[in-house]
Amino acid sequence: MFIALLLSVRIISILSITEEDFDLVFVQALWRHGNRAAQYPYLNDKFAENDWNSIGSGIGQLTYKGVRQHIELGESIRKRYIESGFLPEIFDEEVVVFRSTNRNRTILSAKANFLGMYPKKNGEEIKLPIIVLENYGNDCINNVMCKCPRRDILQNLAKDLDEYKEVVEDQSTISLFSKLSKVAGETIHAENFWRLPDTLRCEKQNFPDSFEQRTPWYSEELLEEMEALNTKINRFTSGLYASPEKPNRLDIGKEIRKLRCGPLISDIFGRMLQKLDCIYSQNRAGRSSGCSEKTWKMKYYAYSSHDMTLYSLLTAMGLEDLTSMEIGSWPSYASSLFVELFIRKQDKNPYFRIIYRNPSSSYAPTEFFNLTPLIPKCHESSFCHLSILENVFKEFNIGMPVSEFCHVTNDLEL
Repeated sequence: MFIALLLSVRIISILSITEEDFDLVFVQALWRHGNRAAQYPYLNDKFAENDWNSIGSGIGQLTYKGVRQHIELGESIRKRYIESGFLPEIFDEEVVVFRSTNRNRTILSAKANFLGMYPKKNGEEIKLPIIVLENYGNDCINNVMCKCPRRDILQNLAKDLDEYKEVVEDQSTISLFSKLSKVAGETIHAENFWRLPDTLRCEKQNFPDSFEQRTPWYSEELLEEMEALNTKINRFTSGLYASPEKPNRLDIGKEIRKLRCGPLISDIFGRMLQKLDCIYSQNRAGRSSGCSEKTWKMKYYAYSSHDMTLYSLLTAMGLEDLTSMEIGSWPSYASSLFVELFIRKQDKNPYFRIIYRNPSSSYAPTEFFNLTPLIPKCHESSFCHLSILENVFKEFNIGMPVSEFCHVTNDLEL
């Protein structure tokens, strides 16, 4: 159904930044860091720290390839937003703002991305101010795996769901975990399983000439089996359950998604409302008291982030199945989403678009795709009224600071 819809609305094309009936007024970008080294080498792993140092900064860090990926993404962003005249040709830190999680790979990706957007002129390097929360574990907007007792309890409750058990306790899964535990030299189970296919992918991509020699037990068939299981477990971790209710009627999947999607959606939507307040008050006569100088000047806000954060936004918008489409797959290194805010010229109403670029796309890895027609209730339109995004915000809004909500556990069945 998704692919048929994709083709019917003809979104497989390079998109123009401007449309005749709309004015682009604000953009929020979200991307995954570039190619990195494996984070969790397994006990019998033949690749060591020295191997990763030779192509980057060590285990878990951005590789030189990852830097190049983000320079290329930045160049594409430059063509889309700077060369079109939307963003200034000369960098202005009040107009273009970058935020990153407190991880080397996301911070360096932001810097490389910026270098693609605003390349050096006359050898002069521009310093990029990046907003970084000091504590990675407390950044629940940009890091869906932040410290959150409520989410941890919900994830444990979900393990009692029949849907979860049918996958994790299936004999084929148990057999796979047993086989992998033997070759890895350590116990593989549902919670740490994702690390092994992730490590194998990293090693195969970055050391193609020696990977199979150092990993003689590897086969494409085995990786496919691991990836199929990993996809199911990732969906569970993301709160995507077909039948998520417990006897107390708590929708566990929905509650998990609130914690993973809610803070980010609230941040994105809240900034859009602030921008609209500035625009509408200016149209009336002067800025309102709610319009700060900072919001008035800002036109581009970027989150340098992780794959799970991108996926949380896709799930919030009802686009989780995008990952099984030609333009999809799991958000790969340097994948990016852009939430564009428009004002329709005719009636001054606000509209939005969600744009996607995925370098691992089998169709066109360098192109920007308009996902808006695929969003439920956007009625296959290339532009969607902001009220639809407002409904998503209301659905996942937790109603209090996430630091407080993460400690609300009295309504959970312990």
